[in-house]
Amino acid sequence: MIELVLLSLLFTVTVGHRCVSGPYLFDEACFHFSQGIGSSINKMKLQILAAQLYNLTVIPNPSCFMSSEHSTNFLSVFGWDIGLDCLFDDINKTEISIIHRVPIMIKEEFLDSKEPFALCNAYSFGDGRIKQEIGAYTTNDKHGIWGELSRAVSQLNEKRNSTVFVIQRPYYSYNLEGYQCSRDFIVDRFYLALKNDNPNRRAISYNRDKINIAFHFRYGDTAKADPNYPKEPNWDVDYSEQHRLPLKLGIALLQSILGSKSALNAAHSVIHFFSEGDLAMFKKFSVAFPDTVFHLGNESTALSDLDHMIHADILLGGISSFTSLASALNRWGVKVVPMAYRFSTFNKFAGIDGMAWQHKILAGNLTEFNMQLCESQLYVKQSARRHVLNCNPGQ
Repeated sequence: MIELVLLSLLFTVTVGHRCVSGPYLFDEACFHFSQGIGSSINKMKLQILAAQLYNLTVIPNPSCFMSSEHSTNFLSVFGWDIGLDCLFDDINKTEISIIHRVPIMIKEEFLDSKEPFALCNAYSFGDGRIKQEIGAYTTNDKHGIWGELSRAVSQLNEKRNSTVFVIQRPYYSYNLEGYQCSRDFIVDRFYLALKNDNPNRRAISYNRDKINIAFHFRYGDTAKADPNYPKEPNWDVDYSEQHRLPLKLGIALLQSILGSKSALNAAHSVIHFFSEGDLAMFKKFSVAFPDTVFHLGNESTALSDLDHMIHADILLGGISSFTSLASALNRWGVKVVPMAYRFSTFNKFAGIDGMAWQHKILAGNLTEFNMQLCESQLYVKQSARRHVLNCNPGQ
């Protein structure tokens, strides 16, 4: 049995008028070197959940917004530092007096436990349910973090407003899938940053007189091709067995969405294909949809790709943390998503609205998709809706 050590340090910070709106929560161990943008966010969700449960203010860790897979400063992109009076530099440039230091043992089974999910549900039911759930974990204290935070928060004194809890988890950070408890925080911060940002930097190359469909074919499907087709991207590996969406199924989904059972007027739609590699790799896709606009980039285009996916009328992709992040941030479009199957304790797309399940569409049932399409606000010009959609009266 592997045991992971979690150290919780309670610091007092004194720096003029900085760091006086606490208590705060800072996670030193959310960083994992080789990961994508979506996985980076997943590793910070436990901090968001804990901060919400204990009324703490999140201090973002800049290292957790970076990895070897991209070089963009996503801390500013996601806006977690906006309006805070206490940041990473304040903690590290200030004389810190350690008030409390307690070792906490997190056993291996915590990595697959349902505790965060149970506490997330409790959070949605209000203070009474939260106290009940946390009380159970405080008494049992099987894994440490919830009970220890409860005790530490209860011991806060007159210095509570300048108190920072610092969580240390060496070698591993808990990967919390889904957006049940984190979506409001992540979405609100992102759009606040978007509002304050230079609009020219995020130019979206969409024709808003048409429905824009964004299909994300994740990098793993171009880097790890189907062994039966070694020179092509994943074509036919079942996504119930692989962490991916086969290109064959992606084509079938789009053919259904653009077919006769769909409320979408195919003549007034444009497919945007997001992936990496070169155009020759996706010949079968371009044959199926000759008018596709291909966005084949690399880490330098990750932010642009994300912005386009966020502002698509219809977004679909595989079991990808990047796709689920874009789905969570996409407020007005329809998200055509897969089931999580066995790849995580929680569905990557949990807590996201405006969804239609891929397996229903593949089975020829477009009722859910059509309902979402006709009821969603979408990003298409409202004056063009009657041309691009074939919705029944009342829908």
